[in-house]
Order: sequence, then C-alpha cells, then structure tokens
Amino acid sequence: MVKKVGIIGFGSIGKEIIAAAKREEIPNAKIVALFDKEPQVISSAGQDNAELHLFSDFNKFYESPVYSSLDIIIECASKDAVREFSKRIIKSKKDLLVLSVGGFSDQKFLSELQDLSIFNNAKIWIPTGAIAGLDSIRSVRKYLDSLTITTTKHPKSFAGAPYFKNSKIKLDDISKETVLFEGSAITAIELFPANVNVAVSIALAGIGLENTRVKIIADPMISVNKHEILCKGSFGEIHVIVQNIPSPTNPKTSYLASLSAIECLRGLCNENFRIGT
Repeated sequence: MVKKVGIIGFGSIGKEIIAAAKREEIPNAKIVALFDKEPQVISSAGQDNAELHLFSDFNKFYESPVYSSLDIIIECASKDAVREFSKRIIKSKKDLLVLSVGGFSDQKFLSELQDLSIFNNAKIWIPTGAIAGLDSIRSVRKYLDSLTITTTKHPKSFAGAPYFKNSKIKLDDISKETVLFEGSAITAIELFPANVNVAVSIALAGIGLENTRVKIIADPMISVNKHEILCKGSFGEIHVIVQNIPSPTNPKTSYLASLSAIECLRGLCNENFRIGT
C-alpha cells in the first residue's frame, strides 16, 4: 500500500528525501506535499517539484484536502517547528517522523505529545540521524551508569548558535581545536540547537537529558562532523565513533542524517521486513 507523505522544511534533509523519492528509492512512499514557512523557499521548490502541493502558510496546509490524505508527515525544519506544529499534527491522527529532536528537550512537552499520540492512535518516529548505536543504548538503558557524547565540527558549522551571544570565544578567532561547551544535553541543545540533535536522541534512548553529558569542540582542521559516544554500566561499555561528511548545502547537518531519514521512511512504508529494533 502506497503511503502519502508530507514534508515540513525544504532544507538539506527535505531536499534529499524528495530527491530519493524521485529516484524511486523509497518503495510505497509518495511525497505529495511540502510546507516551508519561507515563501521564497517554497517558490524555489516549485521550480523542480511541479508535482508537489506547496504551502508557505501552515494553516492553509493543515486545512487543505491534500493534508487530509496524508499518512506520514516528516519534520526536517527546526526544533521550533516541532514545538509549533507537532501537537496539531498528532491531533489530526497523522504519524510524525521528527528530525529536529532538540524540540523534545522539554520533557513536559514530550510527555504531552506522547499522551496525545496514544489518544489519537498516531505514532512518533525518531530516526537514528547522524549517529549510530541507538538500538544498543536503548537495550542497556536500565544498566547505564554514564552516557557521554563528544561532538567535533568545523567552526563554520556553529554559525548563528546562541552560545556565541554571550561567549568570549568568537568563531572567526578559532584557529585550533577549541572546547566550546561541556555540560548536560538539555543545556547543549539550547546553546547549539542546530548542531546537537544527536545528543537529545541518545539522551532519550538512554538516561535522560540531565544525566547525559555533552562536550562540543570546534576544530578548524576537521573536514567531517565527528560524534563519539561512550556508554558505561554493569553490562560493560559501548564506544561508537561516527565521522560524517557534512551536507553539501548545510555544514551544520551531516549527510548521514538525510540518509537515516530516508531509511526510516523506507522502513515505515515496507514494514514486512526490518533489521534492528
């Protein structure tokens, strides 16, 4: 059965998902609608995506006949978009695939959304994203003593991060490997909302946002986005290192995040065979 899909956000991930669907790499999935709040973005999207229903007003998108026909909505815009639109999406009984996992850093909001999903028989999916090992972390979550993630990126990847508004460190002055932050995942996502969604993902899979430690490093000599995860507990240790090529159109995002979203959608549309949990 073909599932109709709507996408929120026409950034690097949204573009990759649509391109993969055009190449027929996602069997049983049909991308039929795209919403982005920026009219100029939607205008540019229309040049190569004449087959899509395009919207720059969420209310018009939400109230349209094409929205009513959707089975799955993919959010790949921002954590603000998650908080602004996800409750309405779940109330409309649509399954929601979330890329900007930082939107779930508010535990109260997440709990309310989970309750809504149960009441409305709608599912919320979080792809693995730019990391690996989420299955393993989930399987040992009851036995974890510590969970840490160290993220290293090129300084340009952190452009626009709220962290720099009150920091003595200036992006343009970083000439060597520099530790920008060490602390909890809940603080990290507020200071670096476009860079550490992965920290929220592992925290939700593991021991929570307050107990998950995050270290963020800017390195002008690095050409990849590097994530190093270390879990320790009575089960033993899990040590995962992922070195991702940045998205060609957005250095803040790893290309693997797009591939993960595509694979997650592929799995949702072909549920008769699955590897991993």
